[in-house]
Amino acid sequence: MIIAARNLSKFFDVKGVKNAKIRAVEDVNIEIKEGEIVGLVGESGSGKSTLGRLLIRLIEPTSGEILYNIPDKELDEFDIALKNKDDNAIKKIVDKYSITKLHGNELKKFRRNVGIVFQDPYSSLNPRLKIEDIIAEPIIETGYLKGNEAKERVLELLDEVQLPREFSYRYPHELSGGQRQRVALARGIATNPKLVILDEPTSALDVSVQAEILELLKELREKYNISMLLITHNISVVSYMADRVFVMYAGKIMEKGSKNDIIKYPEHPYTQALISAVPQIKRIKARIILKGDPPNLINPPKGCRFHPRCPVALPTCGWTADEVKPTLDYLIDTKYYTEFTNANVEIKNELELIANNVDINKLKEIINIEKENYKPLLSIKDIVQENGHVVLKLYQYETPELIELENGREVECLLFLPKNKAS
Repeated sequence: MIIAARNLSKFFDVKGVKNAKIRAVEDVNIEIKEGEIVGLVGESGSGKSTLGRLLIRLIEPTSGEILYNIPDKELDEFDIALKNKDDNAIKKIVDKYSITKLHGNELKKFRRNVGIVFQDPYSSLNPRLKIEDIIAEPIIETGYLKGNEAKERVLELLDEVQLPREFSYRYPHELSGGQRQRVALARGIATNPKLVILDEPTSALDVSVQAEILELLKELREKYNISMLLITHNISVVSYMADRVFVMYAGKIMEKGSKNDIIKYPEHPYTQALISAVPQIKRIKARIILKGDPPNLINPPKGCRFHPRCPVALPTCGWTADEVKPTLDYLIDTKYYTEFTNANVEIKNELELIANNVDINKLKEIINIEKENYKPLLSIKDIVQENGHVVLKLYQYETPELIELENGREVECLLFLPKNKAS
C-alpha cells in the first residue's frame, strides 16, 4: 500500500473564538494501492482538499496515523492492533512506516516520493518565476537533482506534458489555463513520485482542455505506475479515471468501494443523491433533491453527520433537542396555532424538550399526523406528563461506523446494521 491513513483527523482553530474548532476531517480511514487511481468525491467544504494535503503532510494532522509504503499484510496487522488496542503492536508498525514524526532529511526524502497538483492553475504558479524555475523548485528543494541535471529534467518534463521546451523561459501569465495546468502537472511529477495528489485538476478548465489533461494523466499513470488521489466534485471525471472511489461528506467518509459499485449501485443515501445529480440524457431514476445545507463543522450534528438532510433518516440517526425544537415551534406557533394558546417549547437537555401550556393528547395527535412529513419528529420516543409539564423524550442516538458489505465496499450508515435491515 503506497499510503494508508487510520483515524486521521484535522481540526482548525477558529480565530477570535476560544476553544472552538472546525472539525474539517475526523476519524478518516483511506488507503491507496501502488499504481491505483482513487477518486475522492463530495461537495465543496466536505474536507477533500484538507485530506489530500494531510496525506502528504502539507498540513499536520491533529490525530491519527499516516503510513507510507506499508505492505498489505502489515497494514492488516495494524488494523487488528488498533481494534484490539494493542499498543506495542501499534508502536512497532508506526515506528517503521509512519510519516507523522518525520523531520529533516527523512521528511525531505519522503517529499521526493509525493507530489501535488493544485486546483487553480492561475494562483498556484508564482507569477514572478519563469516556468523552468517553477518546475525545478521541488527538484532542487528535495535534493532530487541539482545544477545542469535539474535543468535537463525540466526540459524532459516539458516533453512529458506535451509543451514546447522554449516555454521554460516564459512566465505563467504568457500561458493559457490548459498550458498552466500542464506546468503544474510537470511540477507535480518532477521528482518521479510514487503518489500524486490531484486537487480538482480540471475544474478551472474548458471542457475540451479537461479531456486533454485527463488523457495526459492516464498516460503518465500507465507509463510510470504512479498512484493518484483524484479529488473532485465531478462524478463524470471519477467515472472516467478512477479505480476505486471514496465519498466524503462533512469531514467523514460515507462510502467507499470500486468505481463500478459506487457509481452504478450507490448504497449510502448521500452517495445516491450525489450520483442522481449527474446530468443524464435519459433519466431512469428521479433526481434526489437534498433539503438544507451542509452542516457547520464547528458544531457538527451528532450521530450521522448527514442525518439532518437524509431522506431516509432513522429515529436513532442523531437527532437532538435543538434539531427537533424548530419543527415543534413551527407546528405549535404557525400550522396549528389555533389549537394552542400561549404554548411554547424549551430545551431541557440534549434528548428532552418541555412543552408548556399544551394539551398532551392534542400534541400527541398532531405529532402522529405530521411525523412522516417532518423527519425530526420520528426521533420522539415518548411524550409524558412530569411535574405539571409535558416532556418529549427522544431516542438515544447512535454514531455509525463503516460497515463492510460485499466486494470490499464499506458504508457508514445505520440502515445497514442487521437490526435495521430486518425492520
